[in-house]
Amino acid sequence: MQEPHPVGWSFLHFLEEMTMTLIEQPSVTVMQIEASTVRYLNQYRCPYCQNEWEDVWDCGCNDRCPDCNKEIEPYDSALIEGESAETELPVEEPASANVTAAGVNRLFIVSYEIDYVHRVSVGVTADSLEAAQQLAEQAFNDGTIWDDTAAMPLFSDEYHEVEGESLAWECVAVAQLPEPDHSVRQLKKEQATMQVCRGLVEAYKQGEANGGIIDWEDLDQLIPLALQALGKPVLDIQS
Repeated sequence: MQEPHPVGWSFLHFLEEMTMTLIEQPSVTVMQIEASTVRYLNQYRCPYCQNEWEDVWDCGCNDRCPDCNKEIEPYDSALIEGESAETELPVEEPASANVTAAGVNRLFIVSYEIDYVHRVSVGVTADSLEAAQQLAEQAFNDGTIWDDTAAMPLFSDEYHEVEGESLAWECVAVAQLPEPDHSVRQLKKEQATMQVCRGLVEAYKQGEANGGIIDWEDLDQLIPLALQALGKPVLDIQS
């Protein structure tokens, strides 16, 4: 025989009690804690053009000179605290805390890696295959294989994706976005160089159309771009 329900009991009342019990239970959410990654501030000095610069890497690695593109070893490498990554650990919090955290935007660094082959071709004059390769290897070790000289002209410097390459994505939460590294700065220099070249050609065309008179304003606006291409600070140019 089934035991009778208490007086005043109803199924709706039962659901209400169960709901309140679940709300009062603590829930497990995610707390982000910062874990520092190892980073190094590397100092470089180019023996070829005497250029000096610094860059942040995850090791004391070589870097290419921003001016002459030679591969240079760091003369000093100091351990610093790098960007902050975030590690997820479970922690008990009230259920209401989940509501406010859901809509908060955070900063992320999203990267991808892909396999590629770097192919460089130069011209060499030698009396044998072995001698030609030896000359090219020596130029590579000396960092002069990219100089594009009459004795060793540069024919190609290309990056090709490997057939069947693996594409790997990585996403890391950070407290703040880092400064662009050398590769981005070099890309911006090259873009500024092309803008200066186009501007000079256009100014020359305008000068021809004006009877050989070039407007200085057409040239003045190219000076900041030229300084950016050279990696120099932009100065106020007085016309």
